[in-house]
Amino acid sequence: MLNQYTSESKDQSINVLYGGSCTPENASALFKMADIDGALIGGASLKSKSFINIVNAV
Repeated sequence: MLNQYTSESKDQSINVLYGGSCTPENASALFKMADIDGALIGGASLKSKSFINIVNAV
């Protein structure tokens, strides 16, 4: 069971969500990173303008 995944399959089957501070200012750079598949939006989601700018960065 431990050898169920090869190093090649791990890269394709594991999604990474960024859990740090995602802001309208850094969202575009974060989403361009190859190893980041999404983000957990915290406080910025409480401000509609900030959240919309993050969504538009995708």
